[in-house]
Amino acid sequence: MMQWTAMLAGCTLVLLSSGTLGAGLLDAYQAARQNDPTFKAARYEREAGQYAIAIGRAGLLPNLSVTGSYSQNRGERDSTTVNLTQKLDYNDTGTAIILRQPLFNYDSFVRYQQGGVQAAYSDAVFDRKEAELAVKVSGAYLDALLAMDRLALADAEIAAYGAQRELAERRRKGGEGTITDVADAESRLQLARAGRADAVDRVAVTRRRLEGMTGKSMAPLWILRPDFMPTGEQHGRLDDWATLAQENNPEIRARRKSYELASLEVDRNRAGHMPQLDFVARSTRAENETISTLNQKSSINTVGVQLNIPLFAGGRVVALTDQAVANRERALAELGAAENDVLVELTRQFLAAETGATKVTAYQKAVDASVVAVEGTKRGMAAGIRTTTDVLDAERVMFVAKRDLFQARYEYLISTLQLRAAAGVLSEKDVAATAGLFLPSE
Repeated sequence: MMQWTAMLAGCTLVLLSSGTLGAGLLDAYQAARQNDPTFKAARYEREAGQYAIAIGRAGLLPNLSVTGSYSQNRGERDSTTVNLTQKLDYNDTGTAIILRQPLFNYDSFVRYQQGGVQAAYSDAVFDRKEAELAVKVSGAYLDALLAMDRLALADAEIAAYGAQRELAERRRKGGEGTITDVADAESRLQLARAGRADAVDRVAVTRRRLEGMTGKSMAPLWILRPDFMPTGEQHGRLDDWATLAQENNPEIRARRKSYELASLEVDRNRAGHMPQLDFVARSTRAENETISTLNQKSSINTVGVQLNIPLFAGGRVVALTDQAVANRERALAELGAAENDVLVELTRQFLAAETGATKVTAYQKAVDASVVAVEGTKRGMAAGIRTTTDVLDAERVMFVAKRDLFQARYEYLISTLQLRAAAGVLSEKDVAATAGLFLPSE
């Protein structure tokens, strides 16, 4: 771990000199909220959904319009009794102001209800994508740290196997070792170098993924406290988490709103059989409207109600209603499927969080034991009772245990966030709490 910290500290000096600042997990999350293209789209999607309320309400409010017309008329009028032709040249103008207020329009009323439901649906979708962003950024951050941990381990492997190769070569020349020992050490060394090349690539890929979400360079990343161990706290009962998910999971909330929208759509299509009643007020001004009223003006004000009773529309209303009923049933089935999927994901993450602490503890003990085994094997080789291959095998076990320990720690952290996300209760406070487990690399 000291080597890992020293490497990051060196990176810090380089990056600070180039104007690049380091950041913790919470900084990465907040930057992603501002810069991640997918989350930007989610914010605009939610904003667009909120306008559904105003759009739906508009159908219940008065509608005021102004119309106007102007025409030039040129022609002749012939008399049938005398030989006389009269030229007709006049302009025809007219304006009208029309006020229409729905008094009874069930279609508009249902659209108003749908507007509120649509806005709630967009909120649920946004909440889901917000939780997804928190998990995605946290996962990317931890993946980048794991990649850097593996790179540090690869360097340590190269150093250890290189030292064993040199020792094997000296022992061979001194008559205490064999060419096989040298070849074995050389093989392990070259495999470690190949593994390091993969580790370098993994670091670059994970860093690029994180930078793509945050919109800026996030290095040097903060490191997980070397002494971090899960507290072993119980995560409660699965049934309690399932209850939370039923109430708060954004995917379930969104599916419920989809079902509510589909149900309202059935009502809206049935409104095609219902009458519509409007209050109508009209003020009309006209001049030279016809040949018989040349050079005359008219002004008419009208107030009344207009009733529209649908009688027959070729079966369209019935077909649309039946279609809406089918869509409603589909939405209900999709809601059930979403509830099942959420419960499966919740169970998976609950078990991962529950067993995560046990795995980390076991891997830590394995690391401690493997370190002791390496030292004992080296002493045994010095005493002539163990071979170079024994030392190489012991070191390999140690490095694998360290790699598994790093991965288990990060998996435990991400599983706790994913559990809260599945329950629909993940917030920035949870990201901040996880970020508190990390230390600056300086």
